[in-house]
Amino acid sequence: MVQGAAGTGISRVTGLIRDGAIAYAFGASASYDAFLVALFIPNALRQLLGEGGLAAAFIPVYTSWQKRGQGTDLARSTLGLLLGVLPAVCALGALAARWYLPFLAAGFPPEKMGESVALAAWLFPLLGFVSLTALFGGILNAHGRFFGPAVAPAVLNLGMALGAVVLSRLFPRAIFGLAAGALLGGLVMTVALLPATLRYLKGPLQVWPLHPGLREVGWRLLPSLGGLVVAEANVLVDNRLASYLAHGSIAVLQYAMRLFQLPLGVLAVSVASAALPRLARAPSPGTDFARTLSRGFHLTAALVLPAMVGLLLLGQPILTVLFERGAFGRSDTARTFDCLAGYLSGLWAYALVYLFSRAHFALGRPALPFAAAALALGVNVGLNLWWVGVWGAFGLALATGVAGWVDALVLGGWLWRKVPGWIKTSVLARIAAAAGVMGGAVWGARILLGGQAPWLQVVVGVPVGVLVYGLAGWALGLRELVQGER
Repeated sequence: MVQGAAGTGISRVTGLIRDGAIAYAFGASASYDAFLVALFIPNALRQLLGEGGLAAAFIPVYTSWQKRGQGTDLARSTLGLLLGVLPAVCALGALAARWYLPFLAAGFPPEKMGESVALAAWLFPLLGFVSLTALFGGILNAHGRFFGPAVAPAVLNLGMALGAVVLSRLFPRAIFGLAAGALLGGLVMTVALLPATLRYLKGPLQVWPLHPGLREVGWRLLPSLGGLVVAEANVLVDNRLASYLAHGSIAVLQYAMRLFQLPLGVLAVSVASAALPRLARAPSPGTDFARTLSRGFHLTAALVLPAMVGLLLLGQPILTVLFERGAFGRSDTARTFDCLAGYLSGLWAYALVYLFSRAHFALGRPALPFAAAALALGVNVGLNLWWVGVWGAFGLALATGVAGWVDALVLGGWLWRKVPGWIKTSVLARIAAAAGVMGGAVWGARILLGGQAPWLQVVVGVPVGVLVYGLAGWALGLRELVQGER
């Protein structure tokens, strides 16, 4: 697991490198808007057939059949099916782009739409590479090999960075260099895992008849499909409305979302993943379940609230350091920070959704998280239609933040009815006080630094915030959250 964590860390660092390279080459431009819309469908399908859905559905089934001595047969059958289906899916997606892209970005002018359609034809093969990599990674994970699959996305990130900075110079329209870099990174990513995977794929591929274990894999994919539809519908509505705004509006939403997702991916997912086994071991709403849920709730607050305050105070200099160079100008930084502020209104909410949804899964109620997400989607769409005309891209981001609270409150409210008493207001008050003291210290440091360089504000502000929050938390007794509540 340490190897997997190290690989994931490398992938996240290269993700920042990728985003910095894209910002340098394309900024918040019409071409990058076109690229993001062209990538929407391949990226949505890749989450189902690729990184998240297929691997999560395949591993437990593969492990089960491996105990019966048929794991290799299932792996060969799955690979044969993917090799037969993926080329057709990629070709169909590329050919149909001229019909579905006008629905995704109805506000694009004809030239921008034409560029997006052409980019979709380039980007759909990426779905094949990612899906094969996910299968290879699932097989390797099942055999206790974690580093390679975890670090594989770093290859894709570096390929896109290469495409943005180098390959873009070789194309008449530079944005196609980014697409070429994505394909190159995807190909290398897949090929890199192939030798290790072949050790567990002895014998010829089995295309027909299909292995019976594939039916179980398919059933396990269905919940992922429902969640994917809800999640991607939010992005679809945001992109469609943003396509009517100024050029670069989709791009600044994407840049802001990258920074917004960083604490979610590092902090919230870690807490929720650690809580899930304990929740599953105490599936009835009793004392152990309530204790685990309480600790997860307060630990999420203790980690996410200071992150939210820090990003609000230091978000603009952080964005400047990460992105403001080349084609990404000061006005792009300001627009991105506005969107980041809107998203941050729901940071704690989305962190709680990670925890609450896992609690519902442990209680055997997987339908409620889906229903809550669908309700949040309806709220998001309604607020989008209202606020986009008032605040533009910031309104779209703010609607996403508010919708997160709808999701969290529905899930948390039902848990409170079944397991009351797991929120301790005294603990929350201490967390809020520590985050407030930290925010005051960071704000004071920025005032003292005045007009100093943004990198200096980040270099000074981040350690000051961490140190002051740690000291304030220690003084207020929050160390119990790390050591385990007594």
